Amino acid sequence: MKKIGITGSIGSGKSFVGSLLRERGYMVLDADRQVHELYRTSAPLRASIAQAFGAESLTLEGVDRKYLARLIFNDDSARERLENLVYPYLTKSVGDFLMSEIPGGSGVKFVEAALFSRTPEIVAMLDEIWIVKAPEDVRLRRLIARGLGEEDARLRIQNQRGVCDESLFPGKCVRVLENAEGKPAIESQLDQLLL
Repeated sequence: MKKIGITGSIGSGKSFVGSLLRERGYMVLDADRQVHELYRTSAPLRASIAQAFGAESLTLEGVDRKYLARLIFNDDSARERLENLVYPYLTKSVGDFLMSEIPGGSGVKFVEAALFSRTPEIVAMLDEIWIVKAPEDVRLRRLIARGLGEEDARLRIQNQRGVCDESLFPGKCVRVLENAEGKPAIESQLDQLLL
């Protein structure tokens, strides 16, 4: 079975690519959604987050995303503390997903994540990395259309600058999908990659 990671900076369209693959019948684990599921369901992780960031960082449904975002986007050490708490749980979840049976036997599984460069243990499980790219102005427009303020959108783009470069994945087959022109262009690229 082939195991492929899909990544890209914020606003690049990696989730869009993941949704297109799901439409084609492929199994795709959205690592960002999995993290939020862990925030909601993992009692040990929740206890660690409360200890590190205070009880106000938790809600009944998971974490207070705005509260944590304010902390981690302005403090690299806070971001690293949160990642060090979360990534072991996420790595196990991804491993479980990749080891599970594929109904229908397509022979390919995908893991979609924003920051593979910060999870070498997950990258080691993958055969290929697909990087979804779009120009910064396109990404900024997409983030604003999602409801982010321009300053917040620019800050998030800046925070992820360089985390999806091909050079970060030595020894891996890296493929790039350009996502500035919309669905037909991406579909065509997927057709080629999935031959």
